[in-house]
Amino acid sequence: MPGMQPPPGVPTFRAEARLVEIHAAVFDGRGRRLTGLARDDFEISDSGRAFAPEIFESEESPFSLGLLIDITGSMEDALPVVKKACLGLLDELRPNDQLAVFAFHDRLAFSGEFSTDRQEAATAIRRLRAGGKTALFDSMARVSIQMSSRKGKKALIVLTDGDDNASSLTLHSAVLRAKREAIQIHCIAQGAALHSRKLMDTLEEIAQATGSSVFRMEKASKIGEIFTEICRDLLSSYLLAYKPQPGAGEWRPINVRVRKVKGARVRCREGYFAG
Repeated sequence: MPGMQPPPGVPTFRAEARLVEIHAAVFDGRGRRLTGLARDDFEISDSGRAFAPEIFESEESPFSLGLLIDITGSMEDALPVVKKACLGLLDELRPNDQLAVFAFHDRLAFSGEFSTDRQEAATAIRRLRAGGKTALFDSMARVSIQMSSRKGKKALIVLTDGDDNASSLTLHSAVLRAKREAIQIHCIAQGAALHSRKLMDTLEEIAQATGSSVFRMEKASKIGEIFTEICRDLLSSYLLAYKPQPGAGEWRPINVRVRKVKGARVRCREGYFAG
């Protein structure tokens, strides 16, 4: 690719349109989430050039959340606990937050519609059944495409227990699609995934590239706590957007700073390819 290349391990995403969107979670020096910030509290640095957010959504604005659940055969024992925790997650959401339930095995087996109807989501969750191989990358890409039309803050929770063994797409292709659509992907590993260095590295790459987190579900009973942690993160996140300078494929590092808050730390994407 022409132009400057990103350093190894640095997450990037493409900005195909003129508008660059950044999902930002802000923490103080003690790791506590900072809420109540306004547009003027943020400053964006793009390749050393300062930008003010042209579009801003506070933590109070609603979000679209996709729930992508692994229902392969190896999930059969854990699925009842997972479904119970998913039902509990519905109570964490605010009335205007949109949720869609997705499930995959050797293909995307179930694809729900985004809605504020919690009963519809609950019915879909209760009907999930385990069986089949694992097509994680293909399913992630298809869900990202479905979420591309969603406006404002959007995120995807992926829960899986095994290496991808059925996808046509590569990890790179699936992650690129999510980055292009500015979708945060929070990953939860459980079961055999916890003992697979390859899969944990894959999930780490997905989360890092999209500005999100990876969680290890050591015990099935802990999934409720993990969902609560992710939900708190979404409920305290901000959406910033700005128009960058024209470019043609070069890699641009970005940094987000919070003014007048000493020690504030912002978790977000670290760069994008212009053009």
